[in-house]
Parts: sequence; C-alpha cells; structure tokens
Amino acid sequence: MLLMMMNNPTMLSYIRREQPVLERLLASYPKQITAALADAPQQAQRWLVLASGSGINAANSARFYMQKIAGLQVTVMAAEQYLAYETADPNVDVIIGVTLTASDATLQGAIEKAKAASQAHTIMLTNQKGTELVELADVSCDLLTGKETIPYITLSFQAIVLALMLLALRSAENQGLLDELTINQELDELGFLIESMTHTVQQANDFYRKFTIDFTNAPAFSAIGADVLAGTLAEMQSKFPAILRVPTHGYSLTEFTSSGFMGAHENHRQFYIELETNSTDMDGLQAVKTYESRLTPHIYTISLTGADPEIDDEQTLQLEAVTDPYKAPLIAIIPFQVLAWFIAKSRGINLNHPRFADFQSTINPEQASQN
Repeated sequence: MLLMMMNNPTMLSYIRREQPVLERLLASYPKQITAALADAPQQAQRWLVLASGSGINAANSARFYMQKIAGLQVTVMAAEQYLAYETADPNVDVIIGVTLTASDATLQGAIEKAKAASQAHTIMLTNQKGTELVELADVSCDLLTGKETIPYITLSFQAIVLALMLLALRSAENQGLLDELTINQELDELGFLIESMTHTVQQANDFYRKFTIDFTNAPAFSAIGADVLAGTLAEMQSKFPAILRVPTHGYSLTEFTSSGFMGAHENHRQFYIELETNSTDMDGLQAVKTYESRLTPHIYTISLTGADPEIDDEQTLQLEAVTDPYKAPLIAIIPFQVLAWFIAKSRGINLNHPRFADFQSTINPEQASQN
C-alpha cells in the first residue's frame, strides 16, 4: 500500500505523510536549524520572509509564534509585490526565501533586491536542493518533503510552518531568551501536536462522512476563527476555490464582525474554529456563532479547546486540545485539507486535471516555463 502511494501520490497520500515527515523535521533539530542560523547576527531581530502562493499563508501561519517565542519583527511579503513596489529595508537582519520550484525569477529578483539593501543573512527554505535559486542564499534548509508532484500542496505547507517555527525557536536560544528546559518544553509540545496528526486526519475523514451530502451540495463555504489563525484561514480561502470550484472566504473574527457578516447567506456552510485564546476572542466567536445559528442550520465547529460543546448540536469536530494558540496552525489546517480532498471526490472533480490549466501559462508564460 505504501509503495502504491509513493508511485501514484494523491493529495490525500501527501496529507497522510504529514506526521512522519514533520517528525523527521523535528528530529533534525537542532542540527539543521543551527547550521541555517550559524552565520546570522546573534541579535537578529528583523526578519523578512519572501514567498508566493501557499508559501505566504504558511509563513503567516508561523509568524505569530515566531514573534512571540523570539521577540522578532517578522514581515511576510509576496515576492511579486516586494519586487515591484516595496522599498527595501536596510535594517533587515535575516531574509528567508521560500521556494518549492527549481527556479523562480520573481523570487530571485526579490531576494537580490533585499540583499543589496541590507546584506542580510539569507536562508532558502526548499524541498529541492542544489538548484540555482538555492545557491543564491547563504544557506539552505531542507523541508525534507521531496518534490510534491500534485497541483495542490499540503505536506510542504506544513513543513514550511514547522521549519519557520524551529528557526525562531533556535534564534530565541541563540539570543539567550529561553533556557534549555523551556526549549525542551516547546519541542515536546510541538512533538505532541505532530504525533496527533494522523489521528486528526482520520477524525476529519469521519466528520466528512457524517455530513457528505451537506458538504457536497454546498454553494459556498466560510471559515471564521481568531486572528492568530490568519494564515490558516487564508490557506482555506485559497485551497477551497481551487479544489472545489465554489466561492470560499476565510475570515478572522475581526474581519467577520467588521463587514464579513454582511455577506453571510443561509445556504453557506460556515466553519467556526474554536481555540483556547484570549477571552475576548473566545466570547466573540461564540456570540457570532450563536447569531448565525439563527439564520442557517449549516453551522459546523472545529474545536481545539478539549472542552465539550456548550450546545451539543452534533456538528462539532472535536480534535486534540491545543493549549498554546500560537502552535494551533499546525493542526487547524488539517481538517480543511482533508475536507477539500473528499468533497472534491464526491463532487466528481478530477484533481489531476486542474480547471483552466492554461491560465498561468497564458498570462505569465515566462513564469510558467520555469516551474
């Protein structure tokens, strides 16, 4: 069975590899991460992450943890936007490029622009070592995923999130911000979450089977969660339309209460991600869910709190409790990855034949020829 999955990989088979691959990535700590930061300034505070597509969402999933654990100022930018419009900051200490392709002229140009202004230590997070793009950096950090050969990345997304978290953790240690006991506690907590990934996949699978008809017939989807899950929500918003071909929006709680609620419709399927975070966000999310429940029965909850639902509506996916909300993105994205796969299958969508397959090659032939 494993050999078949390797020879004929699918989106689901990559999702199922998340736990073992991330366990390997965690086990490589601190050796690989130490090497990546060996020549970085010890008190490096200003980090710039340049990426594209889902790499941006992955970086934003890790950003809050990076800033909290190491006191960093982390800026995440789309390489295209940075190259065309951004003024390069000469005070940047560390530049991180994220690439899952052998070459990318836009990312290369963005990194060259950033380096020319700052001479910052440059790290390339990649699943393809030995390429021209990797050689542009001072050092590379292997995501250990290998090349993901399907159109929609899942495994690599998770590896980017974890690698960025580990880089920040090592930076905190280098700066003397955390003692050895605290470092080990952080690694243990990350390890516990990774250990639960395969079970989370199965739970999401079971959840889909319970509500197959309602999910399959959905005209649109929304997800709402705390601001700390901004990267997760952006990735859901990106992946669902691409895979399921229906309108989708991922709202932070702030976005939904500001204006997003005006676009809610009784036929939309709404997912609420419950998380142990500050009481204002937790109470606010419950208030929104209660209000929306008056308008539509299509309310689903993904709970990471470990607590039983206040109202047992039998539409809650109860996952392992996540005590640190900054680490929650590692688990929170998995249900959406799994649901996207199964709903696509039930809708008869062949993911090996993307819709509008010639779109990128038509609007940007130079970029398409490089990927």
